[in-house]
Amino acid sequence: MGSVSPSEAQDMAETAASGCPLTAAINALGGKWNLIVLYWLDLEPRRFSELQRLMPDISHKVLTDTLRLLEQEGLVARETRGDAHVEYALSAHGESVRPLIHAVRQWGREHLTRKVSA
Repeated sequence: MGSVSPSEAQDMAETAASGCPLTAAINALGGKWNLIVLYWLDLEPRRFSELQRLMPDISHKVLTDTLRLLEQEGLVARETRGDAHVEYALSAHGESVRPLIHAVRQWGREHLTRKVSA
């Protein structure tokens, strides 16, 4: 096998990373707010203003960007209702994330308990 130029090596690394299931999962779910938004949408469809109330520390721009990313990943569906308000809900593909959301939440609960009792 011949030598590989630095640009070819980078292309190969990007190709390998893009096919990696863990990389795909982290890209879709790894943002600071992604799982939190999915958690609230798992309970029921929500309007943008409801999500902001439930997550007071998130800025308007970051919530907008997070919802757009989750839509692009196919995890969230955006629906305009007859009275012109928009609701966000888990898509059919987004529902497949439910077990992960619940597992991470349970782990977080146990982690907090561990820290308190330490």
